[in-house]
Amino acid sequence: MAITVTSGDPAAPGPRAADDAGHGASSAAKALAILDAFRGPRAILGVTEVARSIGAPKSTTHRLLTVMVESGYVRKVDGRYALTERVFELGNRVGFTLLGSTGLRHRAMPFLSSLFVASRETIHLATLAGGDVLYLEKLFGHSGALCSTAVGARRPAYATALGKAMLAFAEDAVIDHVLRGPFRRFTSSTVRGAGQLERRLDEARSTGIASDRGEMQNSVYCIASPILDPWSGQAIAAVSICSCTNRRLEAKYGHLLLATTRELSHQVAGPADPRPSQRTEPHGIHEPRRVRAARLPAGPGHRDLRAGTRRD
Repeated sequence: MAITVTSGDPAAPGPRAADDAGHGASSAAKALAILDAFRGPRAILGVTEVARSIGAPKSTTHRLLTVMVESGYVRKVDGRYALTERVFELGNRVGFTLLGSTGLRHRAMPFLSSLFVASRETIHLATLAGGDVLYLEKLFGHSGALCSTAVGARRPAYATALGKAMLAFAEDAVIDHVLRGPFRRFTSSTVRGAGQLERRLDEARSTGIASDRGEMQNSVYCIASPILDPWSGQAIAAVSICSCTNRRLEAKYGHLLLATTRELSHQVAGPADPRPSQRTEPHGIHEPRRVRAARLPAGPGHRDLRAGTRRD
C-alpha cells in the first residue's frame, strides 16, 4: 500500500484557495469601482460606460452589475443601471457620523434652520475631503434653484467660500496641497493661483468669513465661516449662505453666520478636555507659520440664535 507523506501546515490554504481569495478581492474592488462610477454627473449609466469607467471587459462588468442588482444596490432602468435607495440610506448614515460620534450634522440642523429663516437664502454645511469641499447638508433658499450644489457633491475648495473658510484654519499640509494647484478656471472670477488664494485665506483668518464672488458659478455669491475644533483650533466643517441676487451677504448676514459657527464650535467641544490649557476659543489666536485671526468680537447687531435675542 502506498503511503503519501505531506509536509507543511495541513491547515494552510493551497494555491487554488489563494487564487480564489485573490479573485474575490479583485471582484470586490471592481464592485466598489462600479459604485464610484456613479459619482459623475449622470445618474443612469449603460454597461459600456461602466466598463470603461472601471477598466474591465463588458462581460465582467455585466456579471458584477447583475450581482449588485440581486443585492439591491443597483437597479435596471430601460437596459441601463442606476443606484438604489439602499445606497442613499448608507450614505445618509455616513453623513450623520462623518464628523465623529457627536453627530455634527444632526446638531447643526436647528442652527442651519434658524439661519435660513433669518436670511431666506440657501444654507450649506460642508467639510473638507482632501482638496475638495464635500457638501453634507443644503437648505434651499428662494434662489436655490440656480445654485448647482447638492448633498454628497464635491467642489474644489479654492473656488468656494466654504473651502476657503476651512482652508484658512486647516493644517499646513492641507493648505500646501491645495496651493500646489492646479487651479482650474470655472468663471472669470475664479482664484488664479497660489498667491491670490493665500491673500483670500488671510482675509478669512482676519474676519472669520470667506467669500465666493461668482468664482464657482457665475452670479452665485456666498459667504462662509468655519466650525472650529476648540482644542486644536482647526476647521472641521463650515457653514455658508449663498444667493443669486444678494451681493451684500456679509454686511447683511455676516454677524448671524458668525454667531452660528461660534455656537457650533462650542457644541463640538463635548465634555471637558483633560488638557484645558490647550483649548483655544473659536476663531481664536493661532500661532504662525500662517497668522490666524484674533478672537472675533460679537459686535453690534449680534444675535444669539438660541435665545432669539439681539445684542446691541
